Amino acid sequence: MDTKIIKRLVWGKIRDPGTYFVAVIVGTFINLYGQILVPWLKGSQAPLEDLMNGFQQHPGTSILSICLGFAFPFCVGIYSSVATRYRLRRVESVADFPNQKPDPVFRVDQSGTLLEAGDTTLHLLQRHGISHVTEILGNDIWLRIQQDLGVDPGTTVIFKPERCRYSVAYVPTSNNSFNIYLTSLGSY
Repeated sequence: MDTKIIKRLVWGKIRDPGTYFVAVIVGTFINLYGQILVPWLKGSQAPLEDLMNGFQQHPGTSILSICLGFAFPFCVGIYSSVATRYRLRRVESVADFPNQKPDPVFRVDQSGTLLEAGDTTLHLLQRHGISHVTEILGNDIWLRIQQDLGVDPGTTVIFKPERCRYSVAYVPTSNNSFNIYLTSLGSY
């Protein structure tokens, strides 16, 4: 368990105004239920008067009871959010991968048309007016990928507009498209 990540997630949730909004709404319902509705259901004819009498006789206990009604949803909200985010942190990291990787990462369909790309890759493709995967990979490599024949681990392409050499890897997806991963090997 990584305590640094947990601390960051907790502080992020504490700084989120939505945490307090939910705590106020849910806490209000908890207090209305516990302080007004329950006594009324138990036969009290004047639950508001009973509440005021409770404040006069035991102010500390009454205030503590109301504060707990707000603290409970606040703590549960933070715990559930942090536990969920901590458990799904790998998924979030993988989902953000295309935007974090400085080298081109993109998805193309069977025809070679771009379906998705990270921000860096999209900027590179737009800057050079690239609209089809063959403009980066060439016809031979694209044909091997398209037929899912695999590419050798040492397969490289030279991208002349950037004067860069890239190693090529790909993964077929379940919807008949391909994730293409290019890793820079430096200038040529």
